[in-house]
Amino acid sequence: MEAKQLVFQCIILLSILLQVQGQFDPIAFTLGQGYHMDISNAASATKIPFSLVITNHHEAHLNAGEFTCTENGLYKFQAYSLTKSDSSLFLEIYVNNKLLASLWGHTKGDYASAGNAVITSLVVGDVVSVKTRSQHAVNIYGKSGQIYTTFTGVQIDTGRYSSMSAFSVGLTQHQEVHTGQSVLYNNILTDTNTAYSASTGVYTVPSSGLYIFHFFSLSRKNKELWQELFHNNMYVCSIYGLTDQDWTDAGNTVLLHVKENDQISVRAHRDSSLYGTFDQIYSTLSGAQLVREGDMSYGPKPTVAFSVGLSHHVTVTSHTKIIFDRVFFDFNSVYDKRTGEFLAPIGGLYEFNFHALGKRDGKIWLELFHNYRYVDSLYSHTPGHYATGGNAAVLELDAGDVVYVNANGDVNLYGAHDQIYCTFTGYLLFATAESVAIVG
Repeated sequence: MEAKQLVFQCIILLSILLQVQGQFDPIAFTLGQGYHMDISNAASATKIPFSLVITNHHEAHLNAGEFTCTENGLYKFQAYSLTKSDSSLFLEIYVNNKLLASLWGHTKGDYASAGNAVITSLVVGDVVSVKTRSQHAVNIYGKSGQIYTTFTGVQIDTGRYSSMSAFSVGLTQHQEVHTGQSVLYNNILTDTNTAYSASTGVYTVPSSGLYIFHFFSLSRKNKELWQELFHNNMYVCSIYGLTDQDWTDAGNTVLLHVKENDQISVRAHRDSSLYGTFDQIYSTLSGAQLVREGDMSYGPKPTVAFSVGLSHHVTVTSHTKIIFDRVFFDFNSVYDKRTGEFLAPIGGLYEFNFHALGKRDGKIWLELFHNYRYVDSLYSHTPGHYATGGNAAVLELDAGDVVYVNANGDVNLYGAHDQIYCTFTGYLLFATAESVAIVG
């Protein structure tokens, strides 16, 4: 290693050590469903019990799949799932008796995946859970070593710390969105700075810094879903789906370094017909400021974050890492474009998201690994069309640990310079001072 590079990395590690005192230590968890669940047409909603605790940081209060809030604050929740073959997936994220978001999936003769993400304020005693829809049969696929159904929660902020900017909006009505137009989300769940405009579909960034954005949608029956996330007028990434004689779900996640008054929107690549009602919220857009501009180098918490995508078609052989080549954000070069690995420069709590789109009529089966230990999976196959899926996890890492996305079976992934569907994102939530990577 050259002397200049060694000195540079030593400076980075020293700055990390100096920053970890006084940082916000959030409540965070990821649960997984480790066995099949067959739920009949129950008269009332049934909670998913989530048999596996992947991570439980800061002693999140978890009981049979329910999260009970023990500290007021702003929280981000994600849910992903996979149905058994030729079964319907109809799940909902609830806080107490209020619907936050919905998940739908069904593919004739094959497995179907779905996901969603929301940000909401909670007070002590609030209960968040993932439930089946009443009077709808649900058949969830899961077993040891194949965790597709997950529930992740992360505390973003509390009243004891300076508030970060965040928003979460959804669609509670059907909407026709023409080519190039923005989706007009009409239901504002969270908007800490009144920065989202329902009349334009644009979120105007109130404060510069590093942000995470999630967007999900559901098309109406037998309609193509093709949407794109834009930063000002610059294309970022896409979602796509089409299922014969059914509704199609797709989603994506990205980290962006944005400036005050920048604009974020989701636009239709081609005419879209989106599904939504007052009690079925599938199409959502959420964003949260993770680090302020002035804190990215010398704030109370070190900045460790990356977000990458795939800008070309690629066939990945079984048990091979996915090499993402498009870099949206990579602070201090923690993602290795040669190996596809994220290397943790400091121990702590991290959140990871990964999404994919397969080429026509191809199966996609990807897995998240921490070092060489399996975490969770995405799977999808839509006969005659393109398969899409995603998943997430919060993980506790030691300095020097690696996290990557692996192929299970040969996988044909879709990508182009202006069509980024496959993404991999990770960022530090809380750093552990006594665990720092040794360089050189």
